[in-house]
Amino acid sequence: MKTYLQKLLKTSGLLLLLLAVIPSCKKETTIKPIPPTPEVKTSSIKGKIDGKDFAIKESGITSTLYSTSGDGVKSLETAATLDADGSKLTFFIDDLKNGAIALSKKSGTSLNPGTRTIRINSTTPVQSYVYYYSSGNEYYAFSGSIEITVTDTDITIKWNIMFKDASGREFNSSGSFSITYASVVTKSKSEVKDPTPVADKPTIESITPNRGRAGDVVAIAGVNYSTTIADNIVKFNGVNAVVTSATATKLTVKAPTEGTTGAVTVKVKNSEVATGPVYSYIGAATFTSFAPASAKAGDIITITGTNFSETLADNIVHFSGAQNTVFTGTVTAATETQLKVTVPQGAVTGKIYLTVNSGLKLTSATDFTLTVPSQTNGWTQLELTVSPQAGIISASSGSKMFFSNGKTGKYLYYSSDKGVTFTNVFNSLPLTKDTLKVNYIVADGNYFYITTNLGVIKTDGTSFTKLTVSPNQPNLGFNGIVAKNDKIYLLLGTSNYVSLNGGATFQSYPMTLGGATRLDYITSDGNGKYFYAIDPTTNKFYKSTNQGQNWSATTGTTGNYFLGEGYKNILLSPTYTYAIFSTGTQLTGNRLYQSRGQGDVFVSVIDEQVNVVKQWGDYVAYGGESFSMSNDVGATYKHYTIPQGNVITGIERIENVFFIFCTAPGGQSIKIYKRTF
Repeated sequence: MKTYLQKLLKTSGLLLLLLAVIPSCKKETTIKPIPPTPEVKTSSIKGKIDGKDFAIKESGITSTLYSTSGDGVKSLETAATLDADGSKLTFFIDDLKNGAIALSKKSGTSLNPGTRTIRINSTTPVQSYVYYYSSGNEYYAFSGSIEITVTDTDITIKWNIMFKDASGREFNSSGSFSITYASVVTKSKSEVKDPTPVADKPTIESITPNRGRAGDVVAIAGVNYSTTIADNIVKFNGVNAVVTSATATKLTVKAPTEGTTGAVTVKVKNSEVATGPVYSYIGAATFTSFAPASAKAGDIITITGTNFSETLADNIVHFSGAQNTVFTGTVTAATETQLKVTVPQGAVTGKIYLTVNSGLKLTSATDFTLTVPSQTNGWTQLELTVSPQAGIISASSGSKMFFSNGKTGKYLYYSSDKGVTFTNVFNSLPLTKDTLKVNYIVADGNYFYITTNLGVIKTDGTSFTKLTVSPNQPNLGFNGIVAKNDKIYLLLGTSNYVSLNGGATFQSYPMTLGGATRLDYITSDGNGKYFYAIDPTTNKFYKSTNQGQNWSATTGTTGNYFLGEGYKNILLSPTYTYAIFSTGTQLTGNRLYQSRGQGDVFVSVIDEQVNVVKQWGDYVAYGGESFSMSNDVGATYKHYTIPQGNVITGIERIENVFFIFCTAPGGQSIKIYKRTF
């Protein structure tokens, strides 16, 4: 009973205690959140090496932070065991701070793995490096970068680096690791050890160059060389070479005169002999010939021979100058048998001299002849000539120019360098060449448009595209064209073909000719309001005020247009309208006329033979027996004589350089002259 009461009292007491506590609990209205358990960071490393992924936890990582009191520079060494075979990756950061560092080959180490003793002590302080050990081979990263982030709790390293094996194969490693300070062992910086112990013999990693002539300087890279020059014995296929400089990792020597092709060896004091790559001897250079035999300054000639150096600077070419001087040509390309050389300013007719790798001076067997461009009345003749004599059609834009023979249209020359050089690109036109004929050329500032008897070509000078003017008649031929700001107008028969998108598509509109049989060689004023054309069957001059839809003959007196002779640059309409025609039946009667009334009244500009008129902005030029130029849209002109006996049949302009295409009595070809104004 007593026991029961005791139990009851205990039970009652507990109940009373609960009753006392419960009211107090009801008064508490806010539940306080339990703070989260702080995240515990651990060290880890994850990455890839030579194509193999790895992920290492803290137990497989050891890190040492080297720090000395009073020295603000700290170093970090972290090593990770990658697999059960003992492969290991070690990082040593010499100066631990935020930022990125670029790796280079570890000083004193060999790129050739597998020989753990072939290393030397490097100088203090130890440089940053990454070391990889696998299957008995040792590698040091020779390039790449390491990015370092340091916080109050941990250190994060990201890397992307390259190694090289004994065969020269390169392989990559990349990844990142995070090291907590809690997992780091701290030691004094005095305990930093360079992992490159003293070696027992020298190595040869490379020789540069590996081929050359006797006396050439050769660099030998490796380890364990003596800085005392006399301690290093170098031989080329058994013949002693003269050592000119020495460091612990590099020797420079001269290939011995008596040496022959074979292996290079190095011995340092009483060490074993290290055998390196083969050095191949090259025979003495020869100078066989050069071509062309004559050229002007700035031209390229080709020198032929043997045993030239493929390093441009090793080949020195001199041209004879006045009073026994010489001028150095610029070697622009080199093989063992050919040199491309630019003729220097100051060169004269005489011998060419060649020296290869400071060897013997070689002299050309024949004289080089310097061509001096002829200058007549201020005009310089270009070397290019074209046949036969006839009018020239041309167009220019920026530094580019096209021209062709206005009569035959059987060639098409192009220059991309302001008329310095020209190339015949006729065969580049995507049309059948047997019957192809170029009729006219214009430029709209972005592209050139070339009309032919088989279609219209659009080009930037590099690519050539045939425009689809009429899908049902793909080979329509045109003589004249107007091209302004991607708007293109072409006439044929009673149709006016118009493109408003640079020739991508065309629309055909009916056209009334106003009594003309046909209209060719159209042009327009600067705003495209007035169009002008010629009826070549009646020699009448026509105009249109609605972009070629309706035409009417002008009331101005005109005459014969010698279009069949190739003179097609005869219409022009900047501020004024110009036309070249003859009131007689002879080409020599051609005169230039100007109209200020859209062709209803023509007034003679000059009473002399004129064959071509061209305009570029404010510049207007015309020519025949002389050359005349205006820079105020034809208000005033300056007149210039041209090379004697010539007649201008074409004019073109690039920047401030004018080109004239000339014929001469009894001549068979067109000569080209240029002059800067």
